[in-house]
Amino acid sequence: MKAQKNGWFETFNYTLLGLMAILMVFPFWNVFTLSFSTPHLVYEGQLLFWPRQWTLVAYDTVFHNRQFIQTLYNTVFVTVVGTVLSMLLTITLAYPLSKRNVKGTGVMLFIAFFTMLFNGGIIPSYLLVKELGMLNSLWSLIIPSALSVFNLMIMVSFFRSIPSELEESAKIDGSNDIGVLARIVTPISLPVIATLTLFYAVSKWNLFFQAVMYNSDVSKMTMQVLLRQILVQMTNEAVDAAMSGDVPKIGVTVKMAMIIIATVPILLIYPFLQKYFAKGAMIGSVKG
Repeated sequence: MKAQKNGWFETFNYTLLGLMAILMVFPFWNVFTLSFSTPHLVYEGQLLFWPRQWTLVAYDTVFHNRQFIQTLYNTVFVTVVGTVLSMLLTITLAYPLSKRNVKGTGVMLFIAFFTMLFNGGIIPSYLLVKELGMLNSLWSLIIPSALSVFNLMIMVSFFRSIPSELEESAKIDGSNDIGVLARIVTPISLPVIATLTLFYAVSKWNLFFQAVMYNSDVSKMTMQVLLRQILVQMTNEAVDAAMSGDVPKIGVTVKMAMIIIATVPILLIYPFLQKYFAKGAMIGSVKG
């Protein structure tokens, strides 16, 4: 009887979760369908679940637009350079702060944690970036947000869980602290490094507020800013005129294509980090 109840519960549970998954995936699938369909059919509302008259005209129009290519380059540059710099700073700062026998680590960790609770605000941040001469520069999207204190705390917690005997044996063999970090600590820290890399990459790819606040130069526009401009501020007719005058009613499909282009690249990173992500996501949840 108990086994039968468990069977009914599992059936109900899987059915409910399956329906919820469909509800989550359907909006993305609908956008995908619209982006690959003939523009006039999309404009007339004749599509729902499956593309009709498959075509790449929307993607061809987007990738032949100079402004889009520039914003794509800006976004990729900010994501790649910003993620590499952020991970370099996080690892090199977290390693010494993870050493309890180093004087001042407690004070430094408190100062870092304090910035998570209190900050100067939007106006002081803008004035600081302005005084540093980074306005209308892609570096304004990289340097001010180069280090996440939350990610730093996760990295410190992981480094402290590494047995000290590993580092001591490496030092006995003649390795210095930099060698220990590069040859011993970093290779066994791949789960947390992969997890934080994904966190940083997603945040850099999706930068919007800082891009609007620090950059007024159109040539420094990022993908999310251009996407908002096209989706919210421009009508379908305006998109037709801006993107292509050759294909009528292409505005809707261009918008859908841009959503797919802005979403898919960052999703493709996850499969390469998946084998590390499950381990890294649990870091710090259990203390032994």
